[in-house]
Amino acid sequence: MKRDLSERLESAIVESGAVKRVATPIDAWLNRRFQTTALRPLKLFLNGAWLGHPLHPVLTDIPIGAWTVTILLDVIALLFRAPLGLAAGLAAGLGVLGALATAATGLMDWMDVNPPEKAVGAVHATLNTVATILFAVSFAIRWRDQWQTTPGAFAVALVGYAFLMAGSFLGGVLVYHLGVMINRNAYRGGPEDFAPALAAAELPEREPRRVDVGGQPILLVRSGDRVFAVGAVCSHYGAPLEEGKLLGNVIQCPWHQSRFALEDGGVREGPACAALPSYDVRVIGGRLEVRIRR
Repeated sequence: MKRDLSERLESAIVESGAVKRVATPIDAWLNRRFQTTALRPLKLFLNGAWLGHPLHPVLTDIPIGAWTVTILLDVIALLFRAPLGLAAGLAAGLGVLGALATAATGLMDWMDVNPPEKAVGAVHATLNTVATILFAVSFAIRWRDQWQTTPGAFAVALVGYAFLMAGSFLGGVLVYHLGVMINRNAYRGGPEDFAPALAAAELPEREPRRVDVGGQPILLVRSGDRVFAVGAVCSHYGAPLEEGKLLGNVIQCPWHQSRFALEDGGVREGPACAALPSYDVRVIGGRLEVRIRR
């Protein structure tokens, strides 16, 4: 049952064969170029792991803000004959530049999502691309007219702004309905006090083991005399980290190759941006006990 506009749009897009036919070859091309080549570090930079926050939503503020200013300045200029053409043109141009950077980061995130989210993301990107083209056309008209505010430049920008709002709405669907790029461990916590996790003898050397302690999925790894405990769910897309690969004292996600330090759960390589929960470990009576590290 489609209960609201977001769900109806989401369902229509996900079930669209046309969207799939367009998105699939683009996705395949991007994966060939960025996932296992020398360009992968660029992808990881654009994902935003170095910032500790996805880079794409940070950059979206630039075109949205700049183009909102463009529309407001145009309205004032046309209503009151104010000489604001140059300012509006500069804002439009800044928005176009910001949109190009925003699109690059969005494509890098888009590569790592599942088919339903990929379909919605493709339409989101298409709408925003049309908006960018229209604002670039509006900028060119302003430049041709020596930065005078004209109804033509304003009309093109206004249509572009409508596409921008539609694309932004689908961006909200991606995050708030479909959960793209959210921290999968945002609501995990505890146990606050040490609680039994596993008999120490049942944890082999360097063999990741997932346990449930008070409803929290925890990954245990023994390395020599040390036992590490971190969240067992990848913060990027919820992958089971017990199926991942150990690289020294780092666990690599089995789905998108994010890497986390076993020492403290910190991100060592994206696309994940949020750290894993980390736990203190002690041995009492031959049993491993854990508690959340604050």
